[in-house]
Amino acid sequence: MSRKPVVSDEAMSRALGLYAGMVGQVLNNPGRWLGVDEDPPMTAGLPIRVLDAVRDRALGEVTPASPNWAAQPETERINWWIRRIAVGAALAAAAPRFAGALADRIPLQAALGASAAGLAVCAVARERGQDTPADWVPLLAWVLFKRDLAAGSAAPVPAAEEAEGQLEAAASDTSEPPSTMAALAQGPQRVIRTLWRLARTFLDLQDLFDARPRGGLFARSLAKLPVVGVAGGWLDERGAIRKAAKQARHLTA
Repeated sequence: MSRKPVVSDEAMSRALGLYAGMVGQVLNNPGRWLGVDEDPPMTAGLPIRVLDAVRDRALGEVTPASPNWAAQPETERINWWIRRIAVGAALAAAAPRFAGALADRIPLQAALGASAAGLAVCAVARERGQDTPADWVPLLAWVLFKRDLAAGSAAPVPAAEEAEGQLEAAASDTSEPPSTMAALAQGPQRVIRTLWRLARTFLDLQDLFDARPRGGLFARSLAKLPVVGVAGGWLDERGAIRKAAKQARHLTA
């Protein structure tokens, strides 16, 4: 006797439809939602300046906002998105790892990781010609949760204005994530709030989080340690992002 899925196809497609609609806005304007082109203020501390230098070195001068973006080879455009998401979104997803193994008991931790990996899935699909958010829903279901959505189960994707409004509300909400984020510059704060808003669409799918892409065993073990677990968490989520992107690339070939 087959076991009925804990999460129905309808619930999954509804959550992923909302997520895909918001991600569409993020990918349309990464400079706004992921802080691609934002330089730190002159008064920024050394750690922020170092992170900015690393970001600039990793991402280069050609971004989706550049006139030469379309002329870049597909592989380079995809790799740019993987690096961009790894630098910003994966770090935000790893932040709860300051709690070490306790973070594994926080549903939002896994939701953040799934959300970061989902960004990579959508970015790859977009660069390979699937630029409609509704087309990303079955791809997200398979790559993130190993679920093949039944035909006709896709939920409507929110209109661009509605998705933009939800992201904007999250960007101005100072109650979540915690106020400890106030030490960060405005750009990183916006990245984290964007990812948190995206991750909250996955909370109804938490029974499926064990299926999401993960990094290597070493990174996952390191992530269970207090404080230094943030480094392991970042490596874990970066590995997950790369795996998700690789699967998405294969499935959209």
